[in-house]
Amino acid sequence: MKIIYNSPEDFLTEKLWLIPTIRENTLELNENGTFEVVNNIPIIRSLATPSLSKTISRLIYLIKDKMVMFKKIEKANWLKNLFNYIHEKYFDKSNNNYYRAKKAWYRMIGDLFEDIKNWNFKKVRGKVISLLRVLSPILVFDVHNITKWNHTKTFVKFIEELTKNDIVVIIRCPIEAIDYAKKLFKNAKINTIAAVKYYAKHLGYYISNRVAKYLAEISKGNLNVIRLILIHSKKELKTLRDIKIPWLKILPKIVPKKYEKIVEIACELRKFKIKDIEKRVDLKLPTIYEYLNDLVDMGIISKTKIRKTIRFSIKLDREKLIKLLDKLPRKPILLLFTINNILEPIPRLEKFRVFE
Repeated sequence: MKIIYNSPEDFLTEKLWLIPTIRENTLELNENGTFEVVNNIPIIRSLATPSLSKTISRLIYLIKDKMVMFKKIEKANWLKNLFNYIHEKYFDKSNNNYYRAKKAWYRMIGDLFEDIKNWNFKKVRGKVISLLRVLSPILVFDVHNITKWNHTKTFVKFIEELTKNDIVVIIRCPIEAIDYAKKLFKNAKINTIAAVKYYAKHLGYYISNRVAKYLAEISKGNLNVIRLILIHSKKELKTLRDIKIPWLKILPKIVPKKYEKIVEIACELRKFKIKDIEKRVDLKLPTIYEYLNDLVDMGIISKTKIRKTIRFSIKLDREKLIKLLDKLPRKPILLLFTINNILEPIPRLEKFRVFE
């Protein structure tokens, strides 16, 4: 939920999103859910189950006391007369009769709960969509392991109906069920831009949507790469021009550890001879030769022979450097939705790679 609260406006760009999480982070049957307003955007979080009537009941329970939030009535359909009356009695300051508006509101809410109880679906559908179109919230539905549901069609159709009416829906489900959820909700996306912006904020950086998209692409969703780029960048990155990847600083961090010291010296000197390396590392000469030849093969440095002297120089080939970034241990963006400590240190190359 922190990613949603961090930049809810980034979820208004599409109508249906998926967010993977861990089972412990989803609502339980005895929890009511929440109603928050962030950046003037209502965010309603509720539990969804195979029982559509109970799912809708929980949703209406969260908005039953929020009459004052229903001010913009242009999109009202079924409840247009009610909203006109409430607007006249409450929002029009010349009348300002809160008691009458409140009485009409709760009468409608009571009728709606009665329709849900008797499952008068046509009325329920019309009233719920009318309420949500006026409120224009972000709806967040927590679901448990959706692969265990016996019936999913009614819930899927309900979500489709909401999105057709321009209501933004986010489905939070356990990470082990995310692939199944993708099959059910074919138009759903995972908001990597919002996730990268959230990650950057916790590292102490402000980045724009365009920068977040670029970082997600160049890193191929690897948080280790994003972190490595950000810690050598300005604190505020508004445009792509603001991103200047300092390869000479990054390079020693993205090679296998045994080459790190030599690469550090190489990046410092830019051009060097064997003896420049030998006097600054505690390695035997054959080992230095071997490592330098390895780095030449990797395309990190170039080697030239002038008369009897061998000279080396740093070679910044962007395509090869990007390939080196790809070899960093993977910490996928999806983990941002599930782990508690997102600021863990970057592991070395030799450590076990997770989520390959």
